Amino acid sequence: MTKKHGGARPGAGRPEKKPDEVVQRKQRQLRAFDDEWEIINQFGDLVKHWNKKKCKEVVLKLMLQRDSE
Repeated sequence: MTKKHGGARPGAGRPEKKPDEVVQRKQRQLRAFDDEWEIINQFGDLVKHWNKKKCKEVVLKLMLQRDSE
């Protein structure tokens, strides 16, 4: 009697990624004081879970305002 438990099965496992496909965000490092980190963390949450395009527009406006001062 042969037992057939386990082993490779068609369709099992993680799907193969396509060439040039990114499946995970890169990890970054940043030094910040606690009050700065709170702002960075809140903005990062907006970028990841809300609207990346609107966040980019706000950053561009802030950069232009900073450069004009």
